[in-house]
Amino acid sequence: MATLSSSSSASLLFSASSSNLFPLSHSSTSRLSFSSSLPSSSIFSASSPTFLAYPSSSSRLFATSNNDGGAVFSINASAAVKKKVLIVNTNSGGHAVIGFYFAKELLGSGHSVTILTVGEESSDKMKKPPFNRFSEIVSAGGRTVWGNPADVGSIVGGEVFDVVLDNNGKDLETVRPVIDWAKSSGAKQFLFISSAGIYKPTDELPHVEGDTVKADAGHVAVEKYLEETFSSWASFRPQYMIGSGNNKDCEEWFFDRIVRDRPVLIPGSGLQLTNISHVRDLSSMLTLAVEKPEAAKNSIFNCVSNRAVTLDGMAKLCAQAAGRPVNIVHYDPKAVGVDAKKAFPFRNMHFYAEPRAAQTKLGWSPTTNLPEDLKERFEEYVKIGRDKKPIKFELDDKILEALKVPVPV
Repeated sequence: MATLSSSSSASLLFSASSSNLFPLSHSSTSRLSFSSSLPSSSIFSASSPTFLAYPSSSSRLFATSNNDGGAVFSINASAAVKKKVLIVNTNSGGHAVIGFYFAKELLGSGHSVTILTVGEESSDKMKKPPFNRFSEIVSAGGRTVWGNPADVGSIVGGEVFDVVLDNNGKDLETVRPVIDWAKSSGAKQFLFISSAGIYKPTDELPHVEGDTVKADAGHVAVEKYLEETFSSWASFRPQYMIGSGNNKDCEEWFFDRIVRDRPVLIPGSGLQLTNISHVRDLSSMLTLAVEKPEAAKNSIFNCVSNRAVTLDGMAKLCAQAAGRPVNIVHYDPKAVGVDAKKAFPFRNMHFYAEPRAAQTKLGWSPTTNLPEDLKERFEEYVKIGRDKKPIKFELDDKILEALKVPVPV
């Protein structure tokens, strides 16, 4: 039944923006070059805490911390054409916060929003972020409902939407019922949250739209079906994200160790590059797709910021945000007999994409600023008391023991 309720040193970051590295006339296969010919403004000294200012994507969304540690949204841009948008939102994993931010931004821009969350409103999952902040959506004029997305038609009561976003399914079996219903009900545009994880590993980075993907990935099958079914669709491929309300550890993993004076265990050399974006950037990109449907039509977008950070760099930036020193210890997962996927929150490899399509087609600009954003995230980390919470580090201790590094008491 569906229910209704109305460190000691800063890290090295690389710019992958078109304005700094790639002339717009370059083909989509242009890549990041780590040569001395790069403009000095594109590379930051590893010994200096100075970073370039990040460009503002729009006047649409600003977030500051409230007394409870959550983000307070103030949105002052208005859309020329108001849309009715349905967000089918997952009830678990790191993507749930995307739907929350997207709903808030759409409402602030004057659009009508219904967010359908998988499961039941009374479930324990709804007591956790971002679901326990859904009252913010309701107070802003949005509608929140719960249920099985396969029954989306009956849940929304026959309501017709201009735009439908699926931020839930990872395979065609899960998403097809939503796509088919949206098509039959008259939706004009369908948006899908895919994943940058579907790109095949490559020696040529960053990943750009059009790169080879894993043919057997569930998200790929969804994108192909969308192309066959909808006349106007777009797919968004996010990577790692930070932001208030995220229920999947990212920066928290580092904070947990730094505030307890434990070593931060990083597999490999620590020089692996990755991409970590603030969720507000993902939200602003999605909103532009709604407001510029012709520009977004039938496109793939890497839903990421335009910066890469090393794994060691992320640890140092988290320590800098916490105002604490950091002790980084590197290890070989095979040598110590652990699965790096279970011991560390990021891939043990270079893994980052560039948002080229969003910048050129949508006129989107990122605002992610890790040094500053992590300060905000650490403030919330302390406010919710996680720095005092008892945490077991059994896998860390196993790695330290194998390395013959004394285990902190």
